[in-house]
Amino acid sequence: MKNNNEIIVALDGTGGDNVDERTVASAVRFATVMCQNLKVLCFGTQKLNQALSVEKIDPKRYEFIDAPECIPQDEDPRRVLEGYTLSSMRQAILAVKEQKAQVVVSSGGTGPFVSLCRHLLGTIGGLRPALCARVPAGVDKYSLMLDLGANALSTPKDLRDFALLGQLAYKSLYNKSTPRVSILNVGTERNKGNSLVKEARDLIEKDQNINFYGFIESDKLFTDDADVIVTDGFTGNVALKAAEGVANAFLNGKGIQKFFSKLARPDWLQPWQYNGSILLGVDGLAIKSHASAGKEAVAVALVESGKFASIDLVESIKKTTLN
Repeated sequence: MKNNNEIIVALDGTGGDNVDERTVASAVRFATVMCQNLKVLCFGTQKLNQALSVEKIDPKRYEFIDAPECIPQDEDPRRVLEGYTLSSMRQAILAVKEQKAQVVVSSGGTGPFVSLCRHLLGTIGGLRPALCARVPAGVDKYSLMLDLGANALSTPKDLRDFALLGQLAYKSLYNKSTPRVSILNVGTERNKGNSLVKEARDLIEKDQNINFYGFIESDKLFTDDADVIVTDGFTGNVALKAAEGVANAFLNGKGIQKFFSKLARPDWLQPWQYNGSILLGVDGLAIKSHASAGKEAVAVALVESGKFASIDLVESIKKTTLN
């Protein structure tokens, strides 16, 4: 019998770069220890089943479901939609659609994951879905940034949708009535930028439901100058990976450089703490974990997914946008 407070997460256990089943199983154990009301439906191969049994996780806290197929990271979207019926990614997303789980978590390819979520879960009110991630902005301070790669191309209206989705998510997650929304640009002056950001600015300014704070530059991404940072998927993905590259430069220094880099890097900038991007705009809760994330980061994505499910984020977006 399901506990009323239990959060059930469907985990795509085979998605990701060079997946190590032991890492996935260890992440499941960490997550169930960190979150006492979490249960994980683990979709994957028998190798994952064996790895889970070795971890000696409480059998009441997880369930293994055989899903022998794995979708390649760069698979063509049409082939993804037409095939791979036994894939762990498809089966995990279907678990949310069929209300067997409140949320799905996958480290698989972004393209396949977004395509399947849009196809199987549907979208909310014609909004363009976007990947949204927490960005550290200081001790116990966060911004939300979107889109981070769900869309290769975006229109001004798409950016307006992203602004609305990001603001609604921030309100739900951090209980702030009027989050500050900004557009990522090459300058803060009104005449700076390309036609995309200028036209998006005009649309967002006209929307009385959005608390628009103008443009923001990339050197202010981590400084608490905005609560919601809006950009197109291409630019957002490039900016995110550039930031990850800087973080990795700190982490992978040699000798005395590594020692001093650790001293210089504050604890709140540890990259693994921010794993897991929400696919906002689809009619179901879907979390994209970083493809090369380690067990700590995957565990964080699982725990964070439980938090998102507990505040009923999707219903909050539907209530606001469909009324």
